[in-house]
Amino acid sequence: MAMSVERLAGGAVGEAGHRVFLLELVVDGEAIAYLIEKLQVAALAEEAQNLLQERNMIGAGLSLDPGGVHAETPVAFRVGGLELSVDEGTDVAELVIHSTEPADPSAEYQVSLAQLDGFARGALVVVAGGRPQCPRCNLAMDPEGHNCPRTNGDLRSHRP
Repeated sequence: MAMSVERLAGGAVGEAGHRVFLLELVVDGEAIAYLIEKLQVAALAEEAQNLLQERNMIGAGLSLDPGGVHAETPVAFRVGGLELSVDEGTDVAELVIHSTEPADPSAEYQVSLAQLDGFARGALVVVAGGRPQCPRCNLAMDPEGHNCPRTNGDLRSHRP
């Protein structure tokens, strides 16, 4: 049975290049977080926007502040996969979070479309706020320098 979400946020803690991404939900006043990859956050936010666009609900959560994520929030597990669907005729989406560990049960949540819109807007800002991309190879550049493979750089020490 899916639990109703009071707040849904996607974000990162730490410095650019060393950030840890989290998906944080509040259910019955208790916060829980899931470790998630940056690309998974971006994909979930983009899929949310696609679902909202189909229903002409982009901007439904403009008045909501999803808030940020917090390093001290207990982490349930590392995200292995995500499912997002919307019940036809309702303003409720179902978010299923799967673990990388087969023994962990999946977590199922109900999220309003307004919450989903607020999450998507906030998450895309966080994802875009990382290290700048190299204009030649599109890989992230470190402040200390970048060994671009297009200029015969060495990628062995590159962090994605």
